[in-house]
Amino acid sequence: YRGAKACLFEGGLRIPSIVSMPGTIPEGETRDQMAVGCDWLPTIADFCGAPLPSAKLDGKSLKDVILKNAPSPHESLYWQLGTGKNAQWVVRQGDWKLLGNPKDTSHKGEITKDDKRFLVNLGDDITEMTNVAKDNPEVVERLSAVHDAYEAELGE
Repeated sequence: YRGAKACLFEGGLRIPSIVSMPGTIPEGETRDQMAVGCDWLPTIADFCGAPLPSAKLDGKSLKDVILKNAPSPHESLYWQLGTGKNAQWVVRQGDWKLLGNPKDTSHKGEITKDDKRFLVNLGDDITEMTNVAKDNPEVVERLSAVHDAYEAELGE
């Protein structure tokens, strides 16, 4: 990255991207707002002035984030693995990340029955090893409501 005439976009999920459009995109800057892979279609369309498909998209344009370091266009992010009652899901809002039905595929720590809702504050625990759900019931309740709203929307 050093010396690249581009903007490094870390995207809030620790997966870096490099964006370059000489003369348009600021050089040598970083962004750390929340974003997901599905944001790239609306972003590229926005930069090109191309219309988006009429279908509802989860992604949102990052153009203002890239050009002006604007806040993330996402208040929260949601994703799900699998279907049914035991599907794994995640809600991310700011530094808070709530996992429902988590499974530890890294074998770094044991997931117990008490961890059905696994809450981490990424600002304090980037490794996501400590469940702070019991200490933050209001955050669990708020993010669970976000999950319920996403699930209801997906069911429509």
